[in-house]
Amino acid sequence: MIKIIIISKDENSKSIEYILKYFKDYEIYLIAPKAKESKYSETNLIKLNDNDILDFNKLKEELKLERFGWYYQQFLKYQSILTLDGEDFLIIDGDTIIKSSLALKNTLFTTDKPTVIGYSNLYSKLFPTHKLNGKSFITNQMLFNKNYLQEILSNIEEANNRTWIETLANLVKNNENFMFSEYQVYAEYLLNTKKDIGVKSVSVFRRMDLINDSVDNALKKFDILAYEDHHKTGFLRLLRAKIYYMIGKSIG
Repeated sequence: MIKIIIISKDENSKSIEYILKYFKDYEIYLIAPKAKESKYSETNLIKLNDNDILDFNKLKEELKLERFGWYYQQFLKYQSILTLDGEDFLIIDGDTIIKSSLALKNTLFTTDKPTVIGYSNLYSKLFPTHKLNGKSFITNQMLFNKNYLQEILSNIEEANNRTWIETLANLVKNNENFMFSEYQVYAEYLLNTKKDIGVKSVSVFRRMDLINDSVDNALKKFDILAYEDHHKTGFLRLLRAKIYYMIGKSIG
């Protein structure tokens, strides 16, 4: 049975309410800085503070990494899968709502946009004999298999003689042309090493915070919604979002 992990900076995010609604038959983990204080208390929800999975301050001091908070969220996703009991985990970003039909094993989802070059550079450094797919698999969610993830991280550690977190941190810290994406690394590895992996295209709308419409209506247009109210908002961005939403064109 697939288990769901929500990684969120806000334990009371509105998007969590909808994940609980659309995935009510799944065991769901909420991992956030103060998850145990979350207002959500459904019987299928297990709340874990993120420091119980990966110590934020200790790791920050050890790595001394720029944009540490951004990378911490990615490391936390991997560590959560390694820590929790289970085999298949659907990770959903805390600001995101997705269709329940995306909970599929051995399936990767892509926006069909090209991969950011920094992600490709880092992956080629980690696995130089692998081919790059060229498509972006960064869609605010991903179904992870624990055995596959353990295989990836073990290979990284064996090749670099240090922990996977230290390896990834050192790569992005010492080369400005390297960027790490937890989703892209996992997807590229599976496409290079596993034969039964399906790939499906999805539509993503990342600026639902600019749209005055219900989630149910939005999910009739798009597969994945994100509320990125921490991003810039101006008249042109608002206008673009409303036009794109009206015609069903993805943002993201």
